[in-house]
Amino acid sequence: MCLLVETIRVNDGRYCHLGYHQARVDHTMGILFPDASPVNLEMIPIPDHARTGIVKCRIVYDGEIRRIEFIPYFPKKILSLKLVQADRLEYPFKYLNRSDIEQLLTDYKDYDEIILVKNGYITDSSFSNLAFRKGEVWFTPDEPLLRGTCRYRLIEAGILHPVKIRPDEIHHYTHISLINAMLDLGDLMLPIQTIKS
Repeated sequence: MCLLVETIRVNDGRYCHLGYHQARVDHTMGILFPDASPVNLEMIPIPDHARTGIVKCRIVYDGEIRRIEFIPYFPKKILSLKLVQADRLEYPFKYLNRSDIEQLLTDYKDYDEIILVKNGYITDSSFSNLAFRKGEVWFTPDEPLLRGTCRYRLIEAGILHPVKIRPDEIHHYTHISLINAMLDLGDLMLPIQTIKS
């Protein structure tokens, strides 16, 4: 069975939104490893070196935890985005092996980041869910490749609204924001004109 990964933001020695990560791990293990013992993320201690600033906690697991890393976080610099067809791409769980996505990044290495289009609709970037701004309202693709914890939290809070978004409809929006466990809404926001077809 393939290894999976869970990434959690640690801010000044405290886990952020841990309940959402626990729910995803529980859901994943319930489907892929139904006979495994539960993993309690709260029981993972944060080492002293990871108690200042923003740190990425990276947990690799299958039926049990295989590796835990605490890594200083430096956001990816993104100035250009490229729409890329990815009809055959499947990523229903947060697998450690992302070779298909990494190959697409290599194929379009002239751009800082790619936006994956599947079956005619926008899904995700290579490492994040997406949010599109229209006026003061934020929307997100209703069928992402991976249902991220930040996306789910923002939908639950009524801040993000799931809709179908076709590539030829992005001009209806003014900005795009890349969101994941390490990037909240607006942390990495770009004008919609940044996206190239």
